[in-house]
Amino acid sequence: MRELVRTVKQNRPEPLIPSWVERMIPGCWYQISGDHPDLKLPPTSPGTRYLADNDPAGDAKLNAAKASKEFFRRSLGRRPHSPWQGQCGFWAITEAWNGAVFASRFGASGSMIVFGGGHDDYFGSDVHAFDLATRQWSRISDGYISGKASEYGAGAVYPDAVYPDGSPLPPHTYGYVQYDPEGNDYLLLKGQTELGPRVKSAAIPHMFNLDSLSWRRGLRHPSAIIGSGGWTTWDASRRILWGHSGNSGNAFIGFSPDGDNGDGTFGSWTTLYPKKIQTHADHNAMASDPMRDMIVAVVSASNALYALDPTEPAREIARLSSGGDQPTISEYAALEYAPNLDRFVYYSAHDGPQIYSVAAPSGSTRSQLTAAVWSWTNMLSSDNRLDPVAHAAATSKFPVNRDHTFGRFRVAAYRLVDVAILIRHTDTPVYAMRLN
Repeated sequence: MRELVRTVKQNRPEPLIPSWVERMIPGCWYQISGDHPDLKLPPTSPGTRYLADNDPAGDAKLNAAKASKEFFRRSLGRRPHSPWQGQCGFWAITEAWNGAVFASRFGASGSMIVFGGGHDDYFGSDVHAFDLATRQWSRISDGYISGKASEYGAGAVYPDAVYPDGSPLPPHTYGYVQYDPEGNDYLLLKGQTELGPRVKSAAIPHMFNLDSLSWRRGLRHPSAIIGSGGWTTWDASRRILWGHSGNSGNAFIGFSPDGDNGDGTFGSWTTLYPKKIQTHADHNAMASDPMRDMIVAVVSASNALYALDPTEPAREIARLSSGGDQPTISEYAALEYAPNLDRFVYYSAHDGPQIYSVAAPSGSTRSQLTAAVWSWTNMLSSDNRLDPVAHAAATSKFPVNRDHTFGRFRVAAYRLVDVAILIRHTDTPVYAMRLN
């Protein structure tokens, strides 16, 4: 079955390039927020410097102390408790296997959007944005903060995977989140009907609209299993969020967020196809190349690139030949398409500051692109003086999952310039690199 390309009117303003980009040496990492940013930037405004500044548990208007013990804890300067804190608290929004998206239409220069929790780690459904123009963090949705402790975690079952306020139970988002610039939606392919030690996932997508700052729920798929460790890419021409489940799932499938189903759900599914990778499918990454109309995946278990064909989703994946500076492909890595470079960009926190472009071979047909060599190039400049992974790990006061990247690495495109953006932990700066 061939997936048809849908024509969508492109009538949206281009994001403005942040003023600080002009000061960057291509191929060098910089801190762009926090107490001591680089590029002669002033410190970010207090209360907006770090993601942790917007923890809803720390907002007395949302989470007032109701017991003497909690009053005492807070008087000592300790982290406030909340019914939705889970076993870890707010810092799990990054550390508990969670990604992010770059939303080009939220803020003058776009924003990084963060949501997630999962398992027994964090139950809050709050949504946060880092504005690249102002370099400030804000909480753009409080999430479900009115429930009793019994309404979160183990035993609190929500068949539609949403809390009473309509926000989704936060899963480990892994690579399951992407952004639709036309709809201005944050897209999440999977849902959770219960959190806690024995989580229950469901093939229920969720969309957070960044104009209305409201959630809507997708139609539940009757047989797709979208469990842990999966990965996605947004196919703008078809308006499909393609997803590949991890080891515990059974699906290569697409979801379109368009259309009101009249029953409180939105969107529709493509045909369910078997997984392209049957074993060792966890924690890979894929991205769409709109110029060549193909999807490329990085697969850690085979240390290789693969091509998927969105025009023929049932087709088997094709292993691609690589040359040049290819590193060992790691789990939890990120793969992005940089439109001005016309290359994929691969980044893994396992490699510290190293960042790589992947150039397609000459040719336009699938046979040409899958038969020739894809060329890897290390993009790190000899002028670079910052390892964002080491810097963030040394700075954070929380336990960190050092090798996790997922979608917390994204590429922002500004006319002729591509900029890499990297979020590490809730109490560390945001990092950036100009790619060209």
